[in-house]
Amino acid sequence: KSPTAIKMLKFGFNLIDDGLVGQQVYAGEATRLAYGTEEAVEGRNAFLEKRPRDFSKFPKFP
Repeated sequence: KSPTAIKMLKFGFNLIDDGLVGQQVYAGEATRLAYGTEEAVEGRNAFLEKRPRDFSKFPKFP
């Protein structure tokens, strides 16, 4: 339910038309987002603290 994850999924659906370079860019961006966003930090912290994640403080459509 992370807004950034939803955005990346939509981007991923279009990969078939982007060719190899587009796929490499997508992979790099996905890796960066997996470790560097506030949403990723919230998800990791929620997991480690064994509590439900709360993405409500992030915009629905970035």
